[in-house]
Amino acid sequence: MSRLTADERRRANELRRIGAKMSVPRAITIEHLEAREAGEAAWGRGARVTTLVTVALGAALALVQLAQQLAVYGAASWLDWLLPRL
Repeated sequence: MSRLTADERRRANELRRIGAKMSVPRAITIEHLEAREAGEAAWGRGARVTTLVTVALGAALALVQLAQQLAVYGAASWLDWLLPRL
C-alpha cells in the first residue's frame, strides 16, 4: 500500500517518465574526453595542468600519511600490514 498522496504519485510518475526520456548519459567516459577527429578540440592546457597538480597533490598526501604512520608506529607495523598482501 502506498503512503503517497495522489499529487505525490503523479509527480513521482512524471519524474520517472522524464528520467526515462533523457538520452544524455549521466557519466562522462574517457572516450568523450579524448579528441577523436580533427574538428574536435583536445583537452586544454589548463585542464591538463589541473589534472597533473591534482595527481601530484594526491601522491604527496599519501606519502605524508605514510610518513606519519611510520613515525608513530614504526616500520614493523607497516611491514606487518604489507607482507600478507604480497
